[in-house]
Amino acid sequence: MHVDIILAPGTPAPMALELGQMAEDAGVRTVWASNFPARRDPYLSLVPLALATERLRLGVMPVTPFETQPVKMADTALTFTELASGRATLLVGGLGKSGGGAMGIDPQRRVTATREAVEIIRAAASGELVNYGGELYRANNYVADWACSQPPQLHVAANGPQMLSMAAACADGVMFSDATLTMLPGLLETLDRGLAAAGRERHDFELNNFFAWHIKSDKAAAVAEARRELVWRGVLKREYVSSFLDEEDTQFVEHNFGAFLQAFLAKTDRIEGVPERIIEALLENLTFTGGLDAIDHVVGELQQFAAAGLDAVALRMHEDPADSIKIIGERLIPALS
Repeated sequence: MHVDIILAPGTPAPMALELGQMAEDAGVRTVWASNFPARRDPYLSLVPLALATERLRLGVMPVTPFETQPVKMADTALTFTELASGRATLLVGGLGKSGGGAMGIDPQRRVTATREAVEIIRAAASGELVNYGGELYRANNYVADWACSQPPQLHVAANGPQMLSMAAACADGVMFSDATLTMLPGLLETLDRGLAAAGRERHDFELNNFFAWHIKSDKAAAVAEARRELVWRGVLKREYVSSFLDEEDTQFVEHNFGAFLQAFLAKTDRIEGVPERIIEALLENLTFTGGLDAIDHVVGELQQFAAAGLDAVALRMHEDPADSIKIIGERLIPALS
């Protein structure tokens, strides 16, 4: 299983360079920079790292046609791929609530928009003449004859059935978000149907999973951090928590979303009014959390993910990212390989 890391949104370029060089030395495959409102541009923040490394892949996540027309998405993607000597990966998605809220956009037809963006960027990366007429977007007389001979990998952010089926037909892979082991069979069944319909095989398609990393030498600090961030784990949606909570507890989490959000906003690990057994179940199933003695458990869980079909995991780091990279490089990657 490949191990990727995800930098915090807005990580400055000098820090991305330092952390990325550490990651390359540690055996990490890809460093991902997050595209998030009111944060530093992820492409620009990764340029020094792209120029300073040789093996490390550089990823930007997510990019969306609701922010930038796909022709201009292609311009940026191909320029970045050139700077990274062909080591670029883009995660294309349909725009989340935070991005849409920041721009006052209510995205419609996300699946079609994402598909057309992938198709336009892929066509542009060929360096050949592109005339594309989609339902939402067009590319007329586009020729990027300077494009790198190694095109960017194009993955789709997908958990829902329509996005998964679309990605199976046109993308190089998908990245699930916070998918649990119990969710994975259903996701893969949908994906496999889409691959079969497109005449494709699973071994030609990468499966990655965004997952929260809260492993520290200080277990108490790790647990406190994980509790503060719980609200973002699948945004505590029913399809996530019902995979391991019963109906009563699932409804409780749905009705008390505000308690988790308040803990995040107040930067506290106290989640008012939520039973500890529910919090512990959420941490156990939606995060990797604990002290160094939890590494064996994490390795075992990732081996189960791999056996189920997952090719890679993208670990979202939080506080003390340098320490996280050290732990990942010294303890996790050797155990997985």
